[in-house]
Amino acid sequence: MQRERRFTMKKRNAAALCMAVVLGITGCTSVVSTEGDTKSTTESVAKDTSAKETSEKSKETEQASEAKEPKTDDYHIGFVVHTTSGDVMSSIEYGAKAAAEDYGVKLTYTGPVDTDNTEQISMFESLVAAGCDAIVIIAGDPTVWDEPIKEAVEKGITVIVTDTDAPTSQRAAYFGVDTAKLAYDLGSAVREKTGEEGVVALGVCVLGPASHATRAEKVKEAYDGTKMEFIGVYETDQDTTLNYNNWENIYTSNPDLKAMVGLSALETTNMGKVKQASGGETVMAAYDPGAEALNLLEEGYLDVCAFQNVWMEGYLPVQAAARMLTEGKKLKGGENLYEGQIVTSGEVTDELKNRAQSEDTMNEWYRNFIKENGLENFGLSD
Repeated sequence: MQRERRFTMKKRNAAALCMAVVLGITGCTSVVSTEGDTKSTTESVAKDTSAKETSEKSKETEQASEAKEPKTDDYHIGFVVHTTSGDVMSSIEYGAKAAAEDYGVKLTYTGPVDTDNTEQISMFESLVAAGCDAIVIIAGDPTVWDEPIKEAVEKGITVIVTDTDAPTSQRAAYFGVDTAKLAYDLGSAVREKTGEEGVVALGVCVLGPASHATRAEKVKEAYDGTKMEFIGVYETDQDTTLNYNNWENIYTSNPDLKAMVGLSALETTNMGKVKQASGGETVMAAYDPGAEALNLLEEGYLDVCAFQNVWMEGYLPVQAAARMLTEGKKLKGGENLYEGQIVTSGEVTDELKNRAQSEDTMNEWYRNFIKENGLENFGLSD
């Protein structure tokens, strides 16, 4: 099996406002047509009575059946992300939509174009008002979600968090990659290329999120017992042009750097382009390359990348929510974590590149991965 199939799962205990449509179970009505016999009033009355009774029984039977077994597309799952911009967010959206399609539930996927806590919460509240049965969120800023989630839960809505957790909230469960382990593995892979002495620069588009802090901490931890020195963590900006300029400044201002490590996916393509334009031997490492960055990785302008396989952060929580709603399964509370993967420049395969080409190729690869690894029950209690 190719390297990209090696990562395994492990468990540890959703661009616009949602349509304000409250879904309910719609009873189907069966109509029985009869034609009266003009030759006999008694026979006509008997037939009418029989038809009426048959119709009423049919209605009762079908309504009772629907009450017991509601159609899966009667269930509505919301998905609210902190931003819809970038390759990573597209991958999450693909995964969420694929799961909704696979399990026959309605999905409303939304979020602000750029990170905006107030706008994201407003979108979340619109989904609550629309009567969603469950809502998945990415808690870009975990500190603002306790009250919105509490209000949703009080209205009987199941709230699941993915990618970036809100651990102090009343969320039912968290789904995501094992951030700490993946960052440590990235640091270890960089260490193999840099040796144990010199200077490493760390940077990330925005300081503050706990996941970014964890990544920095664990990359450093991978160098424990060495003489490696670290500078940063630099805040490289969320604007793509400014982000490139900041990495270029770090690179040219520190010509003796052994490595630069970007701690988010926004850094990845820019870092590869900086090395492509400037040359040099500095090791470049970052997260979640899209199709363009994969080419830079294969060509050696990026040296090592950590893959969070974020399609899974869209698919897995929607899968669990759908099965909870349609099959009565129970969510596994707490953290439901899966492992990511580390890929170096020499390990880029055609399969890996093909996976990243489009929504269709991504969906096909990951759906097969789900089946091959028996992940249909991920995040669900036994």
